[in-house]
Amino acid sequence: MPVPLAPYPTPPAPFTPPATGSESQLVCSGCRNLLLYPVGATSVCCAVCSSVTAVPPPGTEMAQLVCGGCHTLLMYIRGAASVQCSCCHTINLALEGTNSYVN
Repeated sequence: MPVPLAPYPTPPAPFTPPATGSESQLVCSGCRNLLLYPVGATSVCCAVCSSVTAVPPPGTEMAQLVCGGCHTLLMYIRGAASVQCSCCHTINLALEGTNSYVN
């Protein structure tokens, strides 16, 4: 007797970026994953590594770059001249206009 085949799993819903003003994002201080958090939060607990990361004060303009040494995503306060990687300690130049994210 033939065995019935299981149906294909339904594909996951596509990622929808948060509505402007309701959520923001930052890099986890522990595992470097990107975290989403509600606007107004003062800190975020990472679901992956349980590290608590402080949220920058409201109105702080953030930028991001990829470390030239270890390729880790780094976030920093816009206007900084350089950013030291917390993973490999490489000092990266923060060239305005070449960074891909503004919060």
